[in-house]
Amino acid sequence: MKKITLLVLVFISSVTTWSQTYKFHTLQDLGPNIEIAISAGCAQTVVVGPNRDVNLNQSFKLEVGKVYKSDLILGSTSGSRYYKVLYAVDYYLDKGSDIDEPAPFELIPDLCNSLSWKYIRPILLGATLEEAQANYCSNLTANTIREKVNVKTQKPLSIGDVYFMNFGKGANYYLITGSSIEAGDSEYQLDPTNGSSTFSRTTLNCPKPDLQAIATDFGGTTKTTGANASVIYSIKNIGGRAFAPSHCLIYFSKGNSVLSSDDILIKDVTIDPLNPNESKYGVPSIIIPANISSGTYYVIIQLTNSEDINNSNNIISSLSSFTINQTTTPTGKPDLVIDPANTIIFSNCFDCSAALSDLGNKRHTINNQSGIINLQAITIKNIGSTASTPATLQFYLSTDGILDAADIKSTASSVSIAAINPGSSITVSKSIFSSDFGGLTVTGNRNILMSVDDSKTNTESNENNNITVIPVTFVNPFAKTVQSNVDVQDSIQPYSINVYNFEGQKVLTKEVKSIEEENQSLDSLKSGIYIIKSKNETRKVLK
Repeated sequence: MKKITLLVLVFISSVTTWSQTYKFHTLQDLGPNIEIAISAGCAQTVVVGPNRDVNLNQSFKLEVGKVYKSDLILGSTSGSRYYKVLYAVDYYLDKGSDIDEPAPFELIPDLCNSLSWKYIRPILLGATLEEAQANYCSNLTANTIREKVNVKTQKPLSIGDVYFMNFGKGANYYLITGSSIEAGDSEYQLDPTNGSSTFSRTTLNCPKPDLQAIATDFGGTTKTTGANASVIYSIKNIGGRAFAPSHCLIYFSKGNSVLSSDDILIKDVTIDPLNPNESKYGVPSIIIPANISSGTYYVIIQLTNSEDINNSNNIISSLSSFTINQTTTPTGKPDLVIDPANTIIFSNCFDCSAALSDLGNKRHTINNQSGIINLQAITIKNIGSTASTPATLQFYLSTDGILDAADIKSTASSVSIAAINPGSSITVSKSIFSSDFGGLTVTGNRNILMSVDDSKTNTESNENNNITVIPVTFVNPFAKTVQSNVDVQDSIQPYSINVYNFEGQKVLTKEVKSIEEENQSLDSLKSGIYIIKSKNETRKVLK
């Protein structure tokens, strides 16, 4: 009798142990090798196999969101595959497959930057460093053949970088003109992990450009509004090679020969990169604006280039003045808009396109403690029929992307916008700090609104196209990651918070268990700024 009792206890114990060690998981199959896994999980250009529901008989559960390499079943001969964990719990669920003897799971810490074959398109610069640098600094290459190469590396090579390498055509210097995170249809393969391979990044130092405005003229005669005319300009690069196109901005300045914010931008001429000591002479045609007032004017040119090392010689005025008679009655109105295709933004978002028009569903990220977003270029166009007057560009923080009274105006100064002729544009820049919006500590998704002609100095033909949205996410770099674990959530002890409005009046007291619940407690309150006080911290929140 005692033996039978013992056997029953052993059986019950084994059943209990069996039920406690199974962990349910939903696994996304990313493919049999790292290249396919990157295409599926990072580039998302391929779709691999259906998701798998499995109960794994092991003492731990896999981390949701992470990628693992595994045979799945111990002793399997089908080979390892890569799996992304979509869901995991610490108990058994009656669905999917039961795996009594799971194979080991190898964590892949950063799939997208894992060692794998990645595709590049290099062009030959030269066999020697001297030849490569001479071609590179003259905007030339040794030939025009874009080779097709797969290179084994963790991170994709950067377009514009130069590498000394031998992928099968001898050791040469190559300019990277195309790069992908995925493997491609290549003609050559290069494995830098092989100790005998030739592969190293090379820095080629080229002198920077120094654009010099030589002369400009419009002729010392009387002009009438609405008439066709030509402006003469002469410029020279007295520095090194210009790596980017230059712009020659042509202004009319009333009464004096000094460039100021109220001068009228007549034309923006794009100039191809200039080599050292190369000069450029141009006679662009213009139409004298119909709404320009009568008076004495000078023509002024201003040169811009993102790499110019000396801006002191970029502006020059005509020696002689000219007279404009307003003989036409201006018709129509200006219409100022921001051009997203030529608005360039850089942030902590590693995979966000620089051009705002190409951002898609991505969001720029900013550290909510001391972060910054660099708006390297904001291009403002006048798509109306008459010239605009000087205006301002202002920034707001919004929850919904619509400018209204609930939005917070930037405490930083606005950007001055000069007058713009119809069909012309100007480019300005601005750095936005996380502290610019009233010193608030904001977390989560928001929108930064760019409001052109915020000062409303222009009566525009369309007043509804002045707002352009930059989607952003404010992140706390010191925040701890919350585990998606039912047991962990249940173990957190509730705590009390007090919510005050911005006038210091207490409007809510509630027990919560997380920061998320703290924020959700504001759902019943109207939009505004609130102060949440808990046992650990006091913080401002914008609803």
